Amino acid sequence: MTVESPQIRVLDCLLFRLRQAVSTDTLVRGALYGLELEDGTKVVLAAAGQEASMEEELELINGMLPCGVEPMGVFGLGKGAVSGLGPLLDKLPPITQPTESPVLLWVTEEDVECRLGDEEVSIVNITREELSQLVTLVRIKGQVELNAGFSVEEVGAAFRHLIEKVSCPYGSFVLEGGRLVFLHKFLEGKPGKGWTSLEEQKDVEDCLIIGADKEGLLIEQLWEFTEKLEEDDGWGNKNIKKKKVEPRDRLEMEFVWNYSNPACSSRTIGCAPLVHREVKPASTIKLPINLDALGVISNKAPASNLMEVMKGAVGRQVGDIASAVLSQLKMKGTITTPEVFHYYPDLLGHHLTIVYPKNTDNDQFEAFRRTVHTNFLLPLDRPLLRRANRTRWSQTDSNTRLSNVHRGIEGKHGVGSCADVALVQGDYQYHHYMQDSFDDDGWGCAYRSLQTLSSWLGLQGYTDTEVPSHTDIQKVLVDIGDKEAKFIGSKQWIGSTEVGFVLETRCGVESRFVSVSAGSDLSSKARELLIHFQTQGSPVMIGGGVYAHTILGIAWDQASGDCSWLVLDPHYTGSEDLKTILGKGWCGWKGPNFWNQTAFYNMCLPQRPKDVI
Repeated sequence: MTVESPQIRVLDCLLFRLRQAVSTDTLVRGALYGLELEDGTKVVLAAAGQEASMEEELELINGMLPCGVEPMGVFGLGKGAVSGLGPLLDKLPPITQPTESPVLLWVTEEDVECRLGDEEVSIVNITREELSQLVTLVRIKGQVELNAGFSVEEVGAAFRHLIEKVSCPYGSFVLEGGRLVFLHKFLEGKPGKGWTSLEEQKDVEDCLIIGADKEGLLIEQLWEFTEKLEEDDGWGNKNIKKKKVEPRDRLEMEFVWNYSNPACSSRTIGCAPLVHREVKPASTIKLPINLDALGVISNKAPASNLMEVMKGAVGRQVGDIASAVLSQLKMKGTITTPEVFHYYPDLLGHHLTIVYPKNTDNDQFEAFRRTVHTNFLLPLDRPLLRRANRTRWSQTDSNTRLSNVHRGIEGKHGVGSCADVALVQGDYQYHHYMQDSFDDDGWGCAYRSLQTLSSWLGLQGYTDTEVPSHTDIQKVLVDIGDKEAKFIGSKQWIGSTEVGFVLETRCGVESRFVSVSAGSDLSSKARELLIHFQTQGSPVMIGGGVYAHTILGIAWDQASGDCSWLVLDPHYTGSEDLKTILGKGWCGWKGPNFWNQTAFYNMCLPQRPKDVI
C-alpha cells in the first residue's frame, strides 16, 4: 500500500505574484494566509510581507482579509531555502486550524520549495473558479450605534464595549430570506453566582439555528433556505414545489440585536443593576456604524461553524472602524462617519476590506495604499484600492447597467490554440443606445463608446468625474473650441479624435491614435492592439464609416496572421438582458469581415496615467 505525500493547494494568481516578486537583490519575508477544508486540505490564498531580516517582527495584516482566512505559515522570496524560515516561524501566532502544522514556502527564480511542518510537500495550483466550488463567501451587514463622550479615552472605551457586545449572545444573525436565525447558546454545567464565577461556570459556546428542518446542516445546504417560502393559499395546499436555488457569489447575512436571547439572561443570574449618574457639562457623540463584513468557510463545514466566522468578522470590523475613528480623532480632533469598502483586484484573487473616513480624498491615503500594494505584492503602476476600485456586488435589478459583459466568452475567439490573447483589464460598464431614457438611435454610437471608456477610467480610480451625458460631451467640445455653440443639443456625430479630446479635458487622460486607410488592413495593427491590452488594458474606441464600436480584446496568431476582435456594440437598443446581448452577438468575437473593408478607421487608445496609485 502506497501512501501519497500531502499536498498544499496554492491559489494560482498568488503563486504567479510570488514568482514575479522574486529578486536576486531583495529578500522578502512574510506570512501566509488561508484555510483548511473539511477533508484536511490546506489552501493558501494570500501572502503579505515586506523586505526584512529574520530578526524583525512579523507584521500580520489578516484584519483586511475575510474572517476564516487566517495565518497558516510563512514564506520567503529570493536567495535562501525553506529551512531558513525557522526564526520567522517562531513569531507566527498559534494556528487556529485543525491541523496545527504550519506551511513554509520559499520561492526562488529556479524553484518553489514547500514544507508542512518538517515534512516536504508538493504544491498544486487551484484557480479562483475551483476555489469557489469549495468555499462560500459570507457577507454580514447591519447597523450599530456608538454613544460616548467626545474624548479619545471615552470613545476608545465605548468601542471596546461595542466589540464585546457584538461578539456576545446579544449579537445574532439572520440568513437572507428570513428563514434561518443563528443564535448564540451557552452550555453551562451549573448556574453561575453573581456576574462571574470562573470556578463554577465554564463558558462553552454553541450555535442554535432557528428554522432548520434537518440535523447536521452543512454550509452548502444553506442556499435552499435563502428563498422565502410561498404563503399558504388557505386551501391547505401542501404540494408547493420548492425552487432549486443555485449558489451565488456570496451568502448574505444580517446582524441583529437579540436582547431576549436566553443565553444573555443566563449570564446575569443574581445580578443587581447599578446606575451611576453625574451631572456636568460634557460633549458627546452619537456615531452610526454600518457593518459590512466578510467571512469565508468551507462548503462542507457544519452550518453551526458559521457562528464563529460571523462573530469574528463583525468583531474584527468594529475594531478596524475603531482604529480609523480614533486615529482621526487624535490627529484632527474630529470624527467623520467611517465607510467600509471591499476590493477584489484581478491579480489578488481574494477580497480585501479597508475602512476609510468619509469625505477624505484619495491623496490623503496614498502612502497607506502604497504600503498595502507592497505588502500584498501588487503592482505599483495603477490604483487598485481607491474608493472607485471597490467591489460592486452583482444586482438582479433589470434597470441596473451591466458591467463586464464579456465575462464567460474570453476564450471563444476561434483563432486557435496558438493565438496570443489580450483583454481589457478591470471593470467597465456597457453603455448603448436608448439608455437613460435618451433616444440617440442612429447617431450616438461614438458617444456611448466614450461613456464606456469613461466608466472604465472611473472604475479603475483614475478619475472622480461622472460618466458624461451627451450634452456634457458636446459642451466640452464647444468649450475647447473644437465645435461651434450650435453643436450643443444637436444630433451630430463625433469621432475618435473628439473622444480623445473629451477624455483629456474631463479625466486628464491622454490617448494614442491608431488608424488604417481601410478596414481590410485592421489585421496589420494586431500587434499594436495586443501590446496595448497587455500594458494599458483600457477599452478602445474605434470609428469607421458611419459606425463606432468598442474593442475589449484581441486574439492574434502571429504565424498564420489570423485575427479576431472582442467587440462591444453600442448600437444595441434593448433592455439590460445579458443573455440576449451575448446570444445575439452584441458583445462577441468578430473576424476581419465584420469591418467595412473599404472604410477609413481610427482608434482611440486611452493611456493609463503614470505614478497614480
